[in-house]
Amino acid sequence: MSRTFKASYSKNATVWGLVLSIVISAPFFTILALGRYGPLLFNAVMASIFAIVPVLLIYMTWSGRRLSYELQDDEFRVNFSPMKFRIPYSFIRDVKISNLTLILRLFGGSWPGLHWGLFKADIGRVYAYSTKRSGDHVLLNLVDGRKLVISPEKPENFVEEINTKKHLFGNASASDIRLFETSRKTVYIQIFAVVAAYLVFLGYLFTIYPSLPEVIPVHFDINWNPNRWAHKSELFIIAGIAAMFPIINTVLTLKFGKYGKNLMIFLGAIFLLVIALFLVIINTIHIMI
Repeated sequence: MSRTFKASYSKNATVWGLVLSIVISAPFFTILALGRYGPLLFNAVMASIFAIVPVLLIYMTWSGRRLSYELQDDEFRVNFSPMKFRIPYSFIRDVKISNLTLILRLFGGSWPGLHWGLFKADIGRVYAYSTKRSGDHVLLNLVDGRKLVISPEKPENFVEEINTKKHLFGNASASDIRLFETSRKTVYIQIFAVVAAYLVFLGYLFTIYPSLPEVIPVHFDINWNPNRWAHKSELFIIAGIAAMFPIINTVLTLKFGKYGKNLMIFLGAIFLLVIALFLVIINTIHIMI
């Protein structure tokens, strides 16, 4: 029989979340509106990337309100819509209430009423799924040394119930935890997909490069009139900048992707869109010559 504990949440966080979503999103859509007379494909890709910003911010505001912690018969779950972070009770060494502060975000997100990801706290590195940055949290120490912090509404009741369930199971080994994580094969497939997208972009650049004139437009004003010209070899600078993104994706996916398939898919989608934007930029220059 399962029981769900809501996260401690302030209604003011929703208001601040929505206000900040509007303020942060406005410049992106202003830029998009100013460049609306540009090539259709370019605007479509830019609109897709810019749309991620308000969608992600509103999603984080909504997720903070919906965040909950579920005690199943054989595992503990963090319901972080639409994701579920699952930990079998045998993976948990001990659970206690701890007064702590999330000092620095190393990976993940912070938003009014929601802090998730890897943080440096005053007790060391922790993985947080919390609605507050400081104060009393429930600290779960895992058998592989990782620490997870959460913020249920009734922390004393939560600790009592999870300890009751946890005592019915033994302690798993660190190798058992690795088997429970996202498989390396899935992680490598995501990395390969992003690298392959970059190679397609690079292949397209090498295909059109010989047919380009020596001097090409490399920058345009709001009305899509060229305002800077340069030697076509400058396109390889763009290719070099684009190469950073599959590298960043590889580092992040290898380090964090194994902890959640949804996170890994999200990273892949973001970096595929960014590489698609670089491809469209090269294609736009080619069309406008």
